[in-house]
Amino acid sequence: MEVYSVPPKFIEPIWERVEPFFAKALKKHDAEFSLEDLKTAVMNEKWKLFAFVNDDDVLNGAAIVSFITYPKSYVAFVTCIGGRALVNQKYYEKFMELLKSYGADRVQGYVTDSIERLYRKIGVAKRTTMVEIRL
Repeated sequence: MEVYSVPPKFIEPIWERVEPFFAKALKKHDAEFSLEDLKTAVMNEKWKLFAFVNDDDVLNGAAIVSFITYPKSYVAFVTCIGGRALVNQKYYEKFMELLKSYGADRVQGYVTDSIERLYRKIGVAKRTTMVEIRL
């Protein structure tokens, strides 16, 4: 199992293979962005695209990460993630090491309660709950 950062020149060729993962993820959430917004952000290098490949060299999933600078930390925020069997210790460790190599000292993201329970199995801790009202 491996996690790769996708260089900008390879985003267009791989996009049709990762887009279904993101489409499925976005169906379940009231996201502030569309598939086209995701693609534009990674093509313009505002966000980074990561690919999850299994031991048989099959693309299992993908993630898009934005990086946020705070006064005392540099956060890798998982903006969108989707795929099959991504929540396991091997992928998690490789993904965290890769994000750390970009300077991140924290990883954050929004998840549903059911996904939070799944992530808990690999050591991800619930930090807070966010609520909102749309005006």
